[in-house]
Amino acid sequence: MKKRKLIALGLAATLALALTACGAKLTGVGLPQEELKLTVGGTAALEPVFAWDGEAPAEDPAVTYTSADEAVATVDETGTVTGVAAGETTVTAAVGELSATQTVVVNIATETLTVEEMSLHLADGAAQAVVTVEPVELADQLTFKTGDEAIAAVDESGTVTPVKEGHTSLLVLAPDGTRAKAMVTVWSGPKELTLTADKTEVTVGGTTTVTAADETGAAVDAATLTWSSSDEGVATVDEAGTVTVVSAGEATITAETAYEVAGSVTLTGKEAAKSSNSGSSGSSASAGGSGSGSIAAPTEDAPEGWGTHGWFYVDVDTTAFDMQNQLRSAAGAAALAWDDSLASIAQSRCEDIAVDFSHNGAQTTGENIAVGYADAASVIAAWQGSTGHYQNMINTVYTRGAIAHMYDGDGCHYWVAVFE
Repeated sequence: MKKRKLIALGLAATLALALTACGAKLTGVGLPQEELKLTVGGTAALEPVFAWDGEAPAEDPAVTYTSADEAVATVDETGTVTGVAAGETTVTAAVGELSATQTVVVNIATETLTVEEMSLHLADGAAQAVVTVEPVELADQLTFKTGDEAIAAVDESGTVTPVKEGHTSLLVLAPDGTRAKAMVTVWSGPKELTLTADKTEVTVGGTTTVTAADETGAAVDAATLTWSSSDEGVATVDEAGTVTVVSAGEATITAETAYEVAGSVTLTGKEAAKSSNSGSSGSSASAGGSGSGSIAAPTEDAPEGWGTHGWFYVDVDTTAFDMQNQLRSAAGAAALAWDDSLASIAQSRCEDIAVDFSHNGAQTTGENIAVGYADAASVIAAWQGSTGHYQNMINTVYTRGAIAHMYDGDGCHYWVAVFE
């Protein structure tokens, strides 16, 4: 038997009349107040304590142990308690008429307990925690709590309610003390992100702006997003969503929110107009691109050598000519004067380059040519992006000029600018 020496009972105990042993009187028997928790099949030893009115004897007194419900827990003669089935009972330690009791709680042992991470949008409201527990009969015996109820709260059934943006933990407790924990993220902002580019085909050196919208179509501030390019060798993008094309090819532009909602758009970089020189004091240049537009009714038969292009329409283009003069002004060069005779040459040259896209047959000191650009703004931008073309456009030697535009039944566009 264990040797114990106590002056008074510090633990709760059931006290009875004192017993006398070896000159010292036993005045009380005690067991701990806290519950003894076991799992089914688990064991634990009772630890009674004794109070004497004098010096304690060398040996503890003989103790008789009993269980109030042996279907829940049994106790043997040594005070070892064994869990039998889930439930609650009491065990008693008695010495003569003195005795003490302790509550025993038996739980089913948890074999598996997991809980999944949760991502909750403030606008969506509450969601049920996804818990896996074995044995399954423990499912309605679990206890839930969150680390910060100011971010997310959870009720007794495991329903989690988002409160404000942030991160917290969700703790799940089984009756036997087994626990599982997972992260809960509460977020707001776009659930979907759609990107739109002003232009999806951009000449090298040119720019386009990409804008973002959420699932409702509402604009999303570009400054709140993180921007990236799949190939910065083709296109770069800044924090405002402005894309600059640096070489020919394809690049995917992606924007992402702080909560990893992303959208993307693919852009194509096109080579700027290629240039070649002809004439004594200027350069002639050719540019190729792609484009289509609303085609006017044909006014001419196709020229000889036209092949399968069908009908065509050719005319002067003063809009492009005015844009060219604006570039000259910005460069400090005087505006070119429109020359009708040069306009006739430009129209004739449009027909020439549709058959032979080259400067063969150039009739002026300077000439720019292009194919594929559907409007004045795009062809002027292409010529501006090429050194040879641009030098023709702003050359202070030239004082007169004209621009002509032609398109055909296949939707091909041809441009000629002439300079003298």
